[in-house]
Amino acid sequence: MMKKLIALLLALVMVLGLVACAAKEEKPAEEPAAETPAAEEPAAEEPAAEEPAAEEPAAEEEHEDVTIEVWIAQVDWADAWDVMEERFEEEHPWIEVEHVGLGEGADFMQTRLSTNDLPDVVQLNNNETMKEMLAQDLLVDLTDYPAASYIQQSYKDAYSFNGKLVGLCQGAAFSCMFYNMAILEEAGWDTIPTNWDELIQCCKDIKEKTGVAPLTVAAGKTTTSWMLFELILANTCGEELGQGVYEEAFKNGTFDFTAYPEIVEKLDEIAPYFLEGTATAQEEDVTAYMTDGLAAMCIAGNWNGGVICPGIAEAAGDESKVAASLPPFNDEGKDAWISVSPEDAFCITVNPDRTPAEQEAVDTFFNWVFEAENFQLIQNARGTVPVATNMTDEYIVLPEAIVPVVSEMGSAPFVLMGFNLWTAEFKDAACGKIQGVISGDNSAQDAVDTMWSVEQEYYKNK
Repeated sequence: MMKKLIALLLALVMVLGLVACAAKEEKPAEEPAAETPAAEEPAAEEPAAEEPAAEEPAAEEEHEDVTIEVWIAQVDWADAWDVMEERFEEEHPWIEVEHVGLGEGADFMQTRLSTNDLPDVVQLNNNETMKEMLAQDLLVDLTDYPAASYIQQSYKDAYSFNGKLVGLCQGAAFSCMFYNMAILEEAGWDTIPTNWDELIQCCKDIKEKTGVAPLTVAAGKTTTSWMLFELILANTCGEELGQGVYEEAFKNGTFDFTAYPEIVEKLDEIAPYFLEGTATAQEEDVTAYMTDGLAAMCIAGNWNGGVICPGIAEAAGDESKVAASLPPFNDEGKDAWISVSPEDAFCITVNPDRTPAEQEAVDTFFNWVFEAENFQLIQNARGTVPVATNMTDEYIVLPEAIVPVVSEMGSAPFVLMGFNLWTAEFKDAACGKIQGVISGDNSAQDAVDTMWSVEQEYYKNK
């Protein structure tokens, strides 16, 4: 599994140039004419020629009205979901799509799982809930679905288990930094920081000269809370260990977080520069902070670019003041290590009580979502780089600030994001301590001591 995930993003930039090969075969126009009776009976032929047109509405009426439940939209593309839902129901009037749990996290799915009441189409990642659903065989094999033909094999491998393809992901996730250059310029910075020392100096200058908080991150969400830490870790020991070594040791319970004092030093060094409230902030809070001009820079996933970039433009009053980069957590003269992951996958749940009409509706919706003209609504709302081969340039609209980051990301060394590696017990303990460092409730040393202690008891390959 590690080799598959390590290879996932190396060809990401090439995706933008790929063209789908799914041309539809049309029936020759001459065939109906060849079946027409002899010319001496024109009167008898006329009603017969009209029959196909009369039968078409009847074929539509044969569909049974059904309602399906889905849990796929997130708050960062809720507006796009409204457009998608309306478009789909206009094209398929016999299917009503009900979205449930908008903005809810894994706890929502865990609750629905415990009550044996799963939505028909869901969005999952490699977390404990997905593992439990796999163990209970509650996810449909998508191998033969038309939607699967649009996704590169390496990304299908990431969500294949025991020979079953159970999820199709929208794109690749990676860590980014976003900047309000109007604030940086006020602090004397005409260009963005390019390494750790410059980042810290930039934070100092912003704090002293502008009165604006230098940094924020959605530390209330475990993925982005851990992102802060894993960026420090990766740029501290990634080059020494080599690609993939940290991840395997972590999953085996043998990675000693306390063995690298520089990690503690850097986490303590950056903590004072975060906006108050960051420790519990969610992604929508970070977007609001940047839109209101309360912070100059934020650490976030590329998937947030679609809302953060317009927010910064609004705060600065100028779109040209929006900048993005790979997080400059690297030492001077070294490559910047980043964190990456396949994005959450769309999955179909198994329901033995689902009627054939309902299953047809579920399958129709799932395949429809992955058609380029529909899928672009998600991609463009989120500002992400898609991995679907049918998403050619005509459909892709990236925030201008993100465009140069994509090519840099394709060649950057990386570690896998934490949710691919940790257990639920480790996640809760570690992220709670990282939040404590940001809020000042505990030290960075306390955080890494806790990580090492919990990891030895709870690890993925145990």
